[in-house]
Amino acid sequence: MSKRYLSFFLLLGLASCTEEPVTAPDCKAITTLIIYSGGTQTRSADPDEQQISDYNIFIFNAFGILEEKKYVSSRQIQLTNGEIRYSTRLLKQVPHTILVAANTGYQLPCRTLEEARAFRYYMAYPDEFSTGIPMAACLEEATADENDRIEIPLQRVMSRLDISIDRTELDKDVTFKVTEVKIGGCPSSVRLWGPSKVENNTQVFRNGYTKSGDQVIPLNQDNSVGISRPVSVYMMENLQGDLLEDVQSDRGKVFSESRYGEVCSYIELKAEYHSPSYHNIPGKRLVYRFYLGENLNNFDVYRNVRYRIYVKPIGDGLSEDSWRVDKSGLEEGDD
Repeated sequence: MSKRYLSFFLLLGLASCTEEPVTAPDCKAITTLIIYSGGTQTRSADPDEQQISDYNIFIFNAFGILEEKKYVSSRQIQLTNGEIRYSTRLLKQVPHTILVAANTGYQLPCRTLEEARAFRYYMAYPDEFSTGIPMAACLEEATADENDRIEIPLQRVMSRLDISIDRTELDKDVTFKVTEVKIGGCPSSVRLWGPSKVENNTQVFRNGYTKSGDQVIPLNQDNSVGISRPVSVYMMENLQGDLLEDVQSDRGKVFSESRYGEVCSYIELKAEYHSPSYHNIPGKRLVYRFYLGENLNNFDVYRNVRYRIYVKPIGDGLSEDSWRVDKSGLEEGDD
């Protein structure tokens, strides 16, 4: 018998003398994901900003490979004190990327981390809130030990714009009654897990988020002397960045002939108007428009941010005759 075979049989004999089988230690930890939305609930006329009706969870390993995914529908969801508690098993002390989306209404088709980061969620119409405001969260390099709890706060992928009218410098003999507020350049889709902006005019609603009639009554009622109560409108994130230079006043924040006018978001406000010099034609309105953004050169509208906007007509409220102050619905004379 050769030494080669002898060594082989000796190894077998040693292995057979072991009293108990050797098992690898459990390399996974039971982990509970605590997923929740922050903030406060708005008035009943507005969407419930805390509502969670369904959710998607994706767990990727350090190589971007999908290890686990889960979709829970509105019929299956169970909340504990308004929180989602999802139990999973993660490799101990190994970084994971955890993506969560809520209120999408369906199971998202993402298969890789790259697909998920590029995925755009579309809304059918701008106030599609029957399942709650769409939310998302991305937790990178999440690691776990046994019985860990990992908190994942969700962010709304929409911003909230609280608009008020400041009439403190409007002439006393001028009537300025708001009848409609609308978002122009209102995004119809958003990247859930990354900075998002409108790329072209096919990614905006033809008619953006709108409030009119009884919904805008607060804009014609004083909250304090000369300043109205607010009305809230909602839109998905649109980060267009700095597109102008050295703009010195609101009048300069406009585009003459540029594609940016099709992708940047703005507020359009309509009002019944009457002054000693002008009044609105029956069925038509005075129109105010202004672009949104962090400053006069900027056109960013961030997700999960509450903006407070004060519209302040001065004097007779007709200081411009432009796209910003559209007087085409007015005629001269006192009716």
